[in-house]
Amino acid sequence: MITVAVKEEGFHEWQALLTLLFDAFAYMETRIDPPSSLGHLNEETVVQKAAEETLLLAREEGKLIGCCFLKDMGEKIYLGKLAVNPKAQQSGIGLALVNAAIDLCRAEGKKLIELQSRVELTEVHDFFRRCGFRQTGTTAHKGYDRPTSITMQLEL
Repeated sequence: MITVAVKEEGFHEWQALLTLLFDAFAYMETRIDPPSSLGHLNEETVVQKAAEETLLLAREEGKLIGCCFLKDMGEKIYLGKLAVNPKAQQSGIGLALVNAAIDLCRAEGKKLIELQSRVELTEVHDFFRRCGFRQTGTTAHKGYDRPTSITMQLEL
């Protein structure tokens, strides 16, 4: 059985969380330019990120298999670092995390959820479209004269 919940008090599986993130995002390394910001995360920075944002965790039989971060930005929430163990992808865990994020945002009275995805990751765009998100813009990383990410939003 899969459960999704806000990081529990006393959470200490930081290395497992980092491993999950790195494993889930590994396929991007040869596909995206510039490289993912994930390379800047370590145990200290992920602990800080979790202190500043809401961390949702997906578990199956107690084992960490998915996560995402929700950053409060006033009327909206930024959904970032949605990750699912590669062996468990296509099993509904990503959808369960998105639905839990939607429920939490609605409970907090937020108006929309926003995210960014690299332009090269069309399968990621398709996943979020199936979840009800729509593309609202593009952005370029510093030093790039072309769009490197798309912005997607879901109105609540």
